[in-house]
Amino acid sequence: MKLSKDEIIKRMEQFKDGETLKFNIPTTFGGGVAVIGLNPKRSEKGGKKYLLETGNEGNAKPYWDTDKEKDLAKWVADRMGELV
Repeated sequence: MKLSKDEIIKRMEQFKDGETLKFNIPTTFGGGVAVIGLNPKRSEKGGKKYLLETGNEGNAKPYWDTDKEKDLAKWVADRMGELV
């Protein structure tokens, strides 16, 4: 299921520890998966709230951390990520 940027943001705002949103990215945009979750290092000095991990299934690596839900939601929506 594809979610709009606003739907992704709404779900992100409700995250609890350990919860994630996982998306399949079409091969047109490089393929693989994108996983958005709370950053485990957010409590450290300078730690950002959200973390986006990208890569292959079971082998996603940290890609981008930010405090802004809309940045990550836009990144996934622009790449037509499909919620898994």
